[in-house]
Amino acid sequence: MQISENMGGARRHLAAALVVLAGSFPAGATVAGGLDDPVLQFHSYQPAAPRETAGVFSGLSFWKGDLDKARSAWKKGRFVAARKAFERAWKKKGSLVAAWYLGHIYRLGRGVRADDEKAFRYYRQVALAYDPDAGSRKRLLMTVDALVRVADYYRTGIGKARKKRDPRRAWRLYGIAAGHGFPAAFYGLGVIALEGQGMKRRPRQAIGWLMKAAKLRYAPAAARLGDLARKGLKGHVRKDPVAALSWYLVAASMGRPERHPEVLARMEALRARLSGAQRQKAQLLAGRFITVTENGGGGTVTAAQ
Repeated sequence: MQISENMGGARRHLAAALVVLAGSFPAGATVAGGLDDPVLQFHSYQPAAPRETAGVFSGLSFWKGDLDKARSAWKKGRFVAARKAFERAWKKKGSLVAAWYLGHIYRLGRGVRADDEKAFRYYRQVALAYDPDAGSRKRLLMTVDALVRVADYYRTGIGKARKKRDPRRAWRLYGIAAGHGFPAAFYGLGVIALEGQGMKRRPRQAIGWLMKAAKLRYAPAAARLGDLARKGLKGHVRKDPVAALSWYLVAASMGRPERHPEVLARMEALRARLSGAQRQKAQLLAGRFITVTENGGGGTVTAAQ
């Protein structure tokens, strides 16, 4: 895939970050329309259950042919049929919408065994279509979401061999997505800076990124801040079980905590150790933070806005 030399700064950064993704779209790879904003909630504390994403298909005139079949099958919970229809739409038309959904399908294992390698390949095709000057905001949000997905794989790697791991590349991609207000991108920047992945550790900066993501109601960031308060971080975060419990309570309020037993376990362990007064204080702190973020005081801009 070639990118012109006179493109804007964001495109140059993207080209550098995705240079190893050499490849091209199938002939005529285009997107005929956008996606309703709620689909972007895939990037939440826990990926949305299929039934919770049914609304993304409403009012979209471009759902024709295989895409329409994919929509119908998905809404009925027939995920194998949906996957096959999306695959046809990608192979025949080069539909970026289909590629994006196939990334979700293979990552989540909807109608197929989960396969991060395939998910990565589909997401990268969508990420390569990123254009900050795109006329369609929904198309822009879709491609930025794909940038975050690709960055996630670069940060963590794929499989036991940690294939594709490249935290420096992840950092650059997260930076682009953060410019569009994606809380998951702020979280990724925070984790990389906190752990010193591919760079010198930057705890103060990391905490700032995590706080930004938490203010945007991104639950993993709140849970990570809880971990920091629970364990402490020399020179940066004082060990404070009350603060830790408050952050876990915040995280639980933002996502679906029953799907994250490890966070619930840490929260309940802290509850057992603290006095009634301490638990009450933690609840008060959490309530204040939740109220501020819900009212927009801490900045509640999300990708869907």
